[in-house]
Amino acid sequence: MKKTNILLRVLTYIYELSVWALQVFIPRHKRKWIFGAWFGQKYSDNSRSMYEYVLQNHPEINALWVTKNKDIYNRLKSENKPVAMDMSLKGIFHALTSKVAFVTVVPKEVNGLWLHGAKIVWLWHGMPMKYIEADERRFVEGPSFDTPGFIKKIKKALHPFSKRKVDSVLITGDFFSPFFQSSFQVGPEKIWNDGYPRNDELFSKEQDDIVVHYRNQFPNAKFIIFMPTHRLHGLSGKPFSPFEGNEFDSVKFFELLEEKDYVFFYKGHFYDSGVSIQLNHPRFVDVTHSNIDVLYRFVKDMDILITDYSSIYFDYLLLKRPIVLTPFDYQEYIKSERPLYFDYFSLEAPKASNWKELISILRGNLSGPSTEEVEKYLSYKDGNSSERIFEHIQNTFQ
Repeated sequence: MKKTNILLRVLTYIYELSVWALQVFIPRHKRKWIFGAWFGQKYSDNSRSMYEYVLQNHPEINALWVTKNKDIYNRLKSENKPVAMDMSLKGIFHALTSKVAFVTVVPKEVNGLWLHGAKIVWLWHGMPMKYIEADERRFVEGPSFDTPGFIKKIKKALHPFSKRKVDSVLITGDFFSPFFQSSFQVGPEKIWNDGYPRNDELFSKEQDDIVVHYRNQFPNAKFIIFMPTHRLHGLSGKPFSPFEGNEFDSVKFFELLEEKDYVFFYKGHFYDSGVSIQLNHPRFVDVTHSNIDVLYRFVKDMDILITDYSSIYFDYLLLKRPIVLTPFDYQEYIKSERPLYFDYFSLEAPKASNWKELISILRGNLSGPSTEEVEKYLSYKDGNSSERIFEHIQNTFQ
């Protein structure tokens, strides 16, 4: 390593450690909250729903959205919503002085280096079927994750600002509490069963423009949404497409759509957005790249959900509508991607191992989930999760 690189790393370390240590002398204001999502690159998910709830219902809170994306910054500015670029003076100042920080994936979304003393609320982005956080890293790294070597221990001791501080993590039902205690390495008191802010959108009366368009075109059709989870190889240039292999037959697929009066929407994970799906039919709509502003306001108008290992399974239960699961690659997934927290086949929804079985299921009479299935995974079914979280924060951190 060149001497200049070593010097730069040493100076960076001294700077970061100094910034971290000095923050204990800066007072934090209980009515100042900051929000961010998806590595600072998106305006979406639980953080967005919580942010907009606070703006609309609690003007006494000084709420600020922090982003790394200039387009998001310009959009929110045009809508007169409080926003700052992450490394701007405003973004850093609010990170230094806010009492509560809401994150979706990582604290870096809201200037993690400047949050020493803030309460960090991990809204997260889904009730997991598959391993997440520490459990995922333990699976990938093996025994070395739990028994770090001497160098790792020294690095952790010298980098307090790199530790993942967790003051609370949100869940939708007590079923998930053991998984989050393990994955976030916290006690049960930090697991808040208040529901998800984004799930409040499932109770909205607003309709997405895409829904309006296709409802006008197919007034009596049933709308299906297929939303598979991501595969890690999507990040390495091999995006996943469920329409390749798995006995997919476009002729039979199109016949199904016509026969049952379905409109089939496909929403690929953004990790797999590079895939090209060549299916030309007026009843098939790839919305992966569509300008859907609030995803769950779009999803709420779907009559049937199809997914594989995605957390949307649990969210969609709120609508009490049919769900079909597609574990096309189940054995490969749990072996090379991530194990699951529980017996996948205990989930109530019908399961298809290939397209032939999926088409057969969709030709039949589908029913919604049982009351027992809904109650198992969802403690609240009222669309008031943001309000509960707000009150929980007021009673705990203020």
